[in-house]
Amino acid sequence: MKGTDIATITRINRNTNSPRLDFYAEWLGAIGFVSRALVQYIPEIGGMTFTLCDENILRYSELYRHTKEKGGTLMQVFFYRDGLQLCISGARLNATGLVFGDKLLVRYEPGIVRMRKLPQGAVKLVTTRINGKWLGEAGFVPGAVLSVRSTPGLITCTLHENGVERTAELVKYARANRLQLLQVQQAKYLKRSRKLGVYSYFDLPKSCIKKAGFDPDDVLLATYEHGIISLQKPDFAELGF
Repeated sequence: MKGTDIATITRINRNTNSPRLDFYAEWLGAIGFVSRALVQYIPEIGGMTFTLCDENILRYSELYRHTKEKGGTLMQVFFYRDGLQLCISGARLNATGLVFGDKLLVRYEPGIVRMRKLPQGAVKLVTTRINGKWLGEAGFVPGAVLSVRSTPGLITCTLHENGVERTAELVKYARANRLQLLQVQQAKYLKRSRKLGVYSYFDLPKSCIKKAGFDPDDVLLATYEHGIISLQKPDFAELGF
């Protein structure tokens, strides 16, 4: 099992900006991390690596020495509430240069979790169906009209205020600029509490995905501000993976 995710550097408490990483993920168990498993943590500038250690370690002292030489530490996975947790703070995290609010791109595979700092700005991991509460924060509420522009390696979604009332104008504009017009939709889902919740979404047209050079099953990085969402594939080499 391999995949990508996003983590955020938080802080130890509200009265300090001392950084802390509390990372929870359902997939940790699927790649071999279990409660109280021994893990090697190695800090790097702008990131870190967690490596699951063999449960049959014959030379613990050698592993400990090797880890210390790299500025790391040996730690354990913990079960917290209803999931597995990796937690780092203090001098061990300070060595990465990461600060409160930093976003990290996470790449994982069996036995290894790597994290690297993302550029500043609001960012999410998405698929070709764009959804989540953050859409509303960016102004993309149900019924809102947006245009989609595709260029090699980039898809840009732009909100158009009062789009429904300006339909004729926007259709003409989209045709002239080779854009796709979409409308944000709303769907219902069943919460854990068994109550119905709603979420907003829109699906990227296949033609836009193809024009950008993406595949339908690609995981994309969405950077956003009010009225604009930019979608790109993560550049793993540039991020230091």
